[in-house]
Amino acid sequence: MSLFSAMLMDGMPHGYCLLWDPGLLWLHAGSDGVIALAYFMIPVSLIRFVQRRRDVPFNFVFFSFGAFILLCGTTHVLSIYNVWVPNWWLSGIVKALTAVASVVTAIVLVKLLPAAIALPSQAQLNALNAELARSNALLRAEATDLEYARAALARANDEAEELVRVRTAELAESNTRLQLSEARYRALVQSSADIVWTTTSDGAPADVREFSQFTGIAADRVSEERFTAIHPDEAEQVREAWQAAIAVAEPFESEHRLRSADGTWRNVKVHAVPVLDATGDVREWVGTHTDISSQVESSRQLALMQEQLQQSQRLEAVGRLAGGIAHDFNNLLTVITGAGNLVLDMMPREHIWRRDIEDVVAAGTRAAALTAQLLAYSRKQVLQPRLLDIDVVLRDVYPMLNRLIGEQVTVNIVAKKENWAVSADPNQLEQVILNLALNARDAMPNGGTITFETQSMLVDGEYMTSHVGVASGEYVMLAVSDTGTGMDEVTRTQIFEPFFTTKGVGKGTGLGLATVYGIVRQSGGHIYVYSEPGLGTTFKIYLPRADGDAERSDAGGTDVANSTGIRETILLVEDSADVREFVARVLARSGYTVLLADGPASALQLLDQDATNAIHLMLSDVIMPGMNGRQLADIVAVRRPEIAILFMSGYTDNAIVHHGVLDPRTHFLHKPFTPHQLLSEIRRALADHAQRQR
Repeated sequence: MSLFSAMLMDGMPHGYCLLWDPGLLWLHAGSDGVIALAYFMIPVSLIRFVQRRRDVPFNFVFFSFGAFILLCGTTHVLSIYNVWVPNWWLSGIVKALTAVASVVTAIVLVKLLPAAIALPSQAQLNALNAELARSNALLRAEATDLEYARAALARANDEAEELVRVRTAELAESNTRLQLSEARYRALVQSSADIVWTTTSDGAPADVREFSQFTGIAADRVSEERFTAIHPDEAEQVREAWQAAIAVAEPFESEHRLRSADGTWRNVKVHAVPVLDATGDVREWVGTHTDISSQVESSRQLALMQEQLQQSQRLEAVGRLAGGIAHDFNNLLTVITGAGNLVLDMMPREHIWRRDIEDVVAAGTRAAALTAQLLAYSRKQVLQPRLLDIDVVLRDVYPMLNRLIGEQVTVNIVAKKENWAVSADPNQLEQVILNLALNARDAMPNGGTITFETQSMLVDGEYMTSHVGVASGEYVMLAVSDTGTGMDEVTRTQIFEPFFTTKGVGKGTGLGLATVYGIVRQSGGHIYVYSEPGLGTTFKIYLPRADGDAERSDAGGTDVANSTGIRETILLVEDSADVREFVARVLARSGYTVLLADGPASALQLLDQDATNAIHLMLSDVIMPGMNGRQLADIVAVRRPEIAILFMSGYTDNAIVHHGVLDPRTHFLHKPFTPHQLLSEIRRALADHAQRQR
């Protein structure tokens, strides 16, 4: 028998010990089976635990304990087997292995006991779990706070990013506005100035391109030549002012002449300001040059116009004074010359006093001519205008000019083939031509040339700006030029003033040009003089164009003088007693019945008293207290339309004329007058009135 067989059969079955009692057998077998099954379940559980908890640090204990339990279960299986088949060697070997495993397990457990004891209890675990829960809660709270913080940080980051975006947009918009502002400022500066320039803080040129273009100085030469472009009379003063402004860092201003690239001098206004940095120091200078040549010229023209206006106002004031003096003086001359003529008519030619009376009348006549010049200057004379061609008047007066001027002076007439007609008094226009010719002759003591030139022209706005009182329109220009000595500015501004003359004592009255001025202005025209010393003088007269064709000269009118006034009654209205008595004597000697009135009131009273008596003519002064002659004549024309009207005056004051121009239907006798002139005008007024009454 082999060893294995011997080991399988090494004794009596264990059933013998149990008396082969079935119940007892199965009790042992069943109990050992249950125990073995329970033992076998433990390693399975341990294996699953180890598989699930590989983190447990003492897994080897479980292996040792599992082997021990497995062997224990095997011994119980062998106990069941040994009940019927005895194998005690195998059972002993298994028990020996079990003993080894138990010892090993016991040793391991002993070594593991401190670690096992160190394991926390359930209470400790609960406490630790509670603490862990609190920690977890705190951690969760902190995590929540951290999340809130992260969210807040994210929001802050978003807000910061939005703020940065907004600030960036605002900065971009500010930069855009700044660029627009700079562009607008540059455009404004460039639009208000012709030159914009900059210099360094010490005044050295920086950006001078526009200055270089304006003056023609090369940009790299501006530093050395910039002051040479300033007019020599002003360069040093401008240099000193510029250096002074730099020294005190104050704005610089100057007005001077600057030479432009084409060589002409332009008036410029310079303005420069210092640009300061954050510390208050001057960083640079920014300046402009503005061309003010047109403004300077406008100022000059304005000053000239003001001078012309002042001269015109001065002449107007003197004219009013001269007209008032002439009015009173003419009343006296009417009596002087009239009474003298009456005496001469009755005095024999061989009478011893006749020469004295003739001298009195001649002096009165010369005085009357003088007052006529005063009235012409003051524009208070009565004009009887006609449509005239100035060229025809020049040709008519040409022979007289040659006789008056003499052989040393040449007279030239330069006229257009066709000139417009003007409305003027031919006698007064001839006087203007003669006075200007004589004035030109006196300016050429060694001979020369006088040129009369006519031209039709249109006066526009440009001419009006430099000549006060001239309205735009169509004019006929008469220019009278000489090659004489000319005049300086002081003399030129006074030549139209009465009694001003450059001639010696006793060689002129000073009324020639004053008369010319008055006649031209009363005729609705203008006169200007252009003269420089040594270059001669030119007078230019502008008379407004008149509608219609010029009248041709005709034969003189019919002489109605020396007609008697038998059976005709004249109402004489005159506030001056001397004139009234003189005129009454002349009329009475000529056979007229005279009714005397010292003013309009007494004249109307006489008309009412003699309403049934015939009055053929009213001879009335123009200027009287209370009512003027025109107003009186209007009343008489309504009450007694059959009465003819004749005015007389040495000063019209526009009472019976319109701006000095006589109505063709109005009869007027200018003082002083002679008895012959008085009687002639009376017959003419009666004849015209009788014809109109038909």
